[in-house]
Amino acid sequence: MKAPTSPTIPECGVCPNRESSDICQLVPSVEEPFGLIKRRAMYQAGQFVFYEGHVALGLYILCQGRVKLTRLNRKGQQRLVDILDSGQLLEKQAFQEQPVHQVTCEVLEPSQICLLDRTSFLAFLEDHGALAVKLVQVLSKEMTAVLNAADQFAFTPARERLARLLLELSDRFGKHDDAGIRITLKLKREDLAQMTAVTVETLVRLLRDFQEDHLITVHGRELTIMNADRLTKIAGMSPSH
Repeated sequence: MKAPTSPTIPECGVCPNRESSDICQLVPSVEEPFGLIKRRAMYQAGQFVFYEGHVALGLYILCQGRVKLTRLNRKGQQRLVDILDSGQLLEKQAFQEQPVHQVTCEVLEPSQICLLDRTSFLAFLEDHGALAVKLVQVLSKEMTAVLNAADQFAFTPARERLARLLLELSDRFGKHDDAGIRITLKLKREDLAQMTAVTVETLVRLLRDFQEDHLITVHGRELTIMNADRLTKIAGMSPSH
C-alpha cells in the first residue's frame, strides 16, 4: 500500500466517528484484555481493499473516507451496489462459515480501514453474549433497510428512482450553498445509471429533463439540487424524506 497522505486514527478510542457508528460501538476501543486483533491501513483513491470471490479475512470497518462497492452480474457487467462513508461496516460476509466476498471494494478518496480478525472477534462474541445480540439487531436493521430500498426500486418508474437517489445522495453527501445542495460525491454517469438501474442513455436523458425543469444543475461530475421540494414530490416521498 502507498504511504498515507492524510492523518490516521491511531486508536478506536479517539475516533471522531465512533459514537455515530452502530458497528463501532459494539467493538471495544482497545484490543486488550479482549484478545482482539485489529489491523489499520491507509488506502489511496483508486486502490482496492478486496475483490468479489476472494476469501474474507475478517470484518472491514471504514474508519474514515469513502469507498464504493461493486458486483458483477451474470453477463460479467459491473454494477455499483453502494457507496459507504466513515463508521460503516464494508461487508458482512465474515460471519459465514466459509466467508467469501460478495462485492469488490474500491476506494474513492484517501481512506483508513480497520480489519478486525474474524477468529478473534467471533471468540470475543462468544464471551459477550449481550453484544452478540446487539450485533444481530444491527445487522437485521440494515437488512430490513436494504429490502425496503429494493422493493421501492422494483416498483417505481425510472424518473422517480433517480429523484430518490439524488435526494439520498444529497442527504448523505450534500453541502448547502447559495445555489442549493451540492453533492460532494463526484460520480460518473455510469455509476449513477447503475445505482438507478437504467441505461446510461436513459440516465443522461433524465438528468437533462431535471435540468430543463430547473431541479438540478450539472457541471461535469458535480451535481447541485436546486429545488429539493419538487424533487421530493417526484420521488413520491414525504417532505422530511
